[in-house]
Amino acid sequence: MRYIIGLMAITATLLGWSGCKNDPGQGNHTDPPKNPVEVKQIDVSFNADSAYAFVAKQVSFGPRIPGSGAHVAAMQYLKTKLESYCDTVYINHGDIRKKDETKVIVNNIVGSFNPASTNRVVLAAHYDTRPMADEDPENPTTPADGANDGGSGVGVLLEIARQLQELHPERGVDLVLFDQEDGGDRRGDPGSWCLGSQFWGQWAKDNGYSASWGIVLDMVGAKGATFAYEGQSVVYNQSLVLDVWRTGQKLGYGAYFLNINGGMITDDHVYMNTFAHIPTIDIIHHDLATANGFPDHWHRHTDNMDAIDKFTLEAVGHTVLHVVMNRR
Repeated sequence: MRYIIGLMAITATLLGWSGCKNDPGQGNHTDPPKNPVEVKQIDVSFNADSAYAFVAKQVSFGPRIPGSGAHVAAMQYLKTKLESYCDTVYINHGDIRKKDETKVIVNNIVGSFNPASTNRVVLAAHYDTRPMADEDPENPTTPADGANDGGSGVGVLLEIARQLQELHPERGVDLVLFDQEDGGDRRGDPGSWCLGSQFWGQWAKDNGYSASWGIVLDMVGAKGATFAYEGQSVVYNQSLVLDVWRTGQKLGYGAYFLNINGGMITDDHVYMNTFAHIPTIDIIHHDLATANGFPDHWHRHTDNMDAIDKFTLEAVGHTVLHVVMNRR
């Protein structure tokens, strides 16, 4: 379903609009001005070459379809790579049943910084790829490389992890690489998508895990990508959407982060919100030139390394890392 969110509330927030006026009946007394507390911003950097290499490494394994050798190899690589950066790493393993009672094995990969902190945020992306390139006009039955749809978000998060190792964030930061996101039935049960985040969201609720907010990255590496306000993100955490977009624009990435509305997307952030109750947003490609808003390589064999652009990876990664280190 496509849904357009009205701009009025968003525009009012962006402009800092207020309907309050001075009341003459209150007299002329005013409190003395307070000295503002200047909060020093932490400068961060993001290495786009490194993020690109992380995407290429995933693609080198082949399509990461759950149950395949490529999926196992990618899972082992990602776990080992996170172990070299994070304080703790583990596999969030279990199974979940689909609507038709089919049991699906889930292996989410979780890396944490400052695990003792109760002030936490969570960043997520999916590392599996779709079992078939069902949008491809010539070969819809075999899988694509999934360089953008899967690989790009994970590549950005790996580079963020590499940077966080040096930054030593005061807050706790959890990186979750979701499994079983992209195997859903496009014409059937909508709940057959995002099984990894459904499993993790229920696990988080059952185990008392909480975070102040979260960000999901999905299809964040394509050439000329643009990102709109995803509809459900605005509902769940409008202030974070606005903060991320303003940050990206201030950092010089205004050509990527557009002040326009996108559609309502069923993605991993939905279950992070509804199951784990973590106010999470989705940064996801919104293509202005296609009818469905997805890039033209979506679920096609053209979703390969030729689709990936280092500048887009930098725009998203630098923005998200800046928000993690500076948002209060």
